[in-house]
Amino acid sequence: MSENTADVVATKGANFTLTIDVATIAKEGAKLLVAGQPDRALEVADNGTEVSVTNVPAGDSTVSLALKWPPGDTRDATVDVKPGSISPASATVTVADPKPTIDNGDTPGFVELFGK
Repeated sequence: MSENTADVVATKGANFTLTIDVATIAKEGAKLLVAGQPDRALEVADNGTEVSVTNVPAGDSTVSLALKWPPGDTRDATVDVKPGSISPASATVTVADPKPTIDNGDTPGFVELFGK
């Protein structure tokens, strides 16, 4: 993966809230995966549609989401960043255009992240 193909590109060290619009994330079901490092648990909001990504590492990483899909719902989940959730103020977080999706039924779902 590279900056050009990542789902989300963020400033190294940035913090932000990742959102999905369909499905829910299991309470203990979000992890940041970085090659050569232990998986890092990420905090899932009570509503199950938001996860806090903290201290974005440099280079490639992946957010893994254990998703529960509503019965009968055939929509894919759209990935976005919650407005106003980016810190510090100097950080930037950009979501790919068009916004990435996680296919209905995929669990875990993966969001590719690049820190620069």
